[in-house]
Amino acid sequence: MSDLSTSAGGSLRLVSPIAASFGLSAALEHIARTAVEREISRRLPREEIAELKALGFGSLRLSKQAGGAGASLSQLFSVARDLAAADSNIAHAFRNHLWQVEAALRRPQHPFHAHVLALTAAGKTIGLSFADSDAIAAGATPTRVLSRIEWDEARQAYRGSGRKVYATGNLYNDAFVGLAVENRENATVQYVLDRGDGVENEDDWAGFGQRLTGSGTAEFNAVTIPSHQVYPLDPPAREGAAPWRFTFHQVYLTNCIAGVVRRIALDAVDVLRARGRNFYHGEAERPADEPVLQAQLGRIRAYAAAVEATIERAIAALQTAWDAYGTEAEYERVLAASLSAAEAKVVIDDLAPQIANWLIDLGSGSVVSQNSGLDRHWRNIKVIASHNPRLYKERLLGQNLLSGRLPPTGAFF
Repeated sequence: MSDLSTSAGGSLRLVSPIAASFGLSAALEHIARTAVEREISRRLPREEIAELKALGFGSLRLSKQAGGAGASLSQLFSVARDLAAADSNIAHAFRNHLWQVEAALRRPQHPFHAHVLALTAAGKTIGLSFADSDAIAAGATPTRVLSRIEWDEARQAYRGSGRKVYATGNLYNDAFVGLAVENRENATVQYVLDRGDGVENEDDWAGFGQRLTGSGTAEFNAVTIPSHQVYPLDPPAREGAAPWRFTFHQVYLTNCIAGVVRRIALDAVDVLRARGRNFYHGEAERPADEPVLQAQLGRIRAYAAAVEATIERAIAALQTAWDAYGTEAEYERVLAASLSAAEAKVVIDDLAPQIANWLIDLGSGSVVSQNSGLDRHWRNIKVIASHNPRLYKERLLGQNLLSGRLPPTGAFF
């Protein structure tokens, strides 16, 4: 493998100057070098994620005074894309935590969000204990894992049980947040649950891609939540506030796919340089001198650059929306960010699998061995893209042009 931290002959590199400025180069390079071995052996990246936590990846968005790096939202996405290029499983595993940080940064004075920020500053990561279910009806609200928590007088704490499927990243997280009804006031509350007795995670995620994200089942069996870690709900949004609160989720996932595409382009350089034989009907003895293969490499490079430009447009729109939070311009800018995120997903979900196909075309029979691990790119792209499929995004974008219909206000819009 070539040195992925440096240019492969132009602007193509694994580690961006932004990530390097945050001291993450060595960790990202190590993660990239060992990604194939983890994929083949199904070795969970516990050590790699622990190192990233220690280096402050999970707290990049906190101010330096609060124990973070003071990164902008755009800088966070740039570093996350570098991480996805190194190993998309690890980047994906951090998504729920990074969203919790974003939500907390908007309301840092609320005690629930202050707790999230304190955990983050301490190098901890936070997962979710909201349920996802294939049985949810169209338009329904997802159910809660700990739907009810009961006050335990003897313990002077709350107790609750539940089960979460598709618990992405929870295998690696230190705490979990969610909503529940508490029995004393019969009121909906939000809570922070520390990893401890009763918290179990199964590595039973059976997807054909993103196999190491820790997306298995999370069990919460009679877990204890101290009363000081149970909080009132956030106050209602101000009148005129934008209702699209989850655009971050979609942009983050599409950003992960863009990182995979960059890795494909880097791998394509290695594949062509390493090929020792050409077909008998080729026009050059060495594959690297074959005009049609050089053109294929150029096509991969160009499309990879277009993918990164497309996601950068969506990130810029989200940054603009973030900057408008709490102002009169918020509604229109957040709406624009939601539509831009949908546009980026439609384009990148279409292009990325094709670019993965071109990598196999470039290498031909010399790269189809499972030991190369190159099939992981297509598989990972398709699994990431399956979150809120692009077909619904296409429909919404068309309806918006025709009638002005607005995006849904739930997750992934």
